[in-house]
Amino acid sequence: MNVSDFKNTMWDYTRKISDSMNNAFCPVCEKYGLTMMQVRILVELYNCESHTVGSLADSVSVAGANLSPMCKKLESKGFLERVRNQDDERVVKVVLTKTGKEIVFEIDTSLNEKILQQTDGKSEETFNAIILGLQKLDTLLQQISNE
Repeated sequence: MNVSDFKNTMWDYTRKISDSMNNAFCPVCEKYGLTMMQVRILVELYNCESHTVGSLADSVSVAGANLSPMCKKLESKGFLERVRNQDDERVVKVVLTKTGKEIVFEIDTSLNEKILQQTDGKSEETFNAIILGLQKLDTLLQQISNE
């Protein structure tokens, strides 16, 4: 395969992967009235307990100015809350509410079951192979972008 074919194949597969992610995960997210990005935000908070808006934006790769309205919407739905630091009121942490934690647990459980059904008991081997390929692709793209 030449470089041009490789590049075109990468473009095709990144589009296909994005579409497949949406097709696989959106129905679960929509069941709770959430978008994939909203679920990604909630899962990040579930895994790390709290973030500032800035650190959360970095973790989910979204500009802080775009993340703030998303957090407000999730707050209005009762999934997260903003808590001011008692020592420094300028610092605001974003944390999940009890409802937010319950929803993330339900979504996570549902997605885990879907993934395990498709890996046919060979999950560790399959996961490692997929992650290795994604890591190699990410490393290549980072090297290209740093030139």
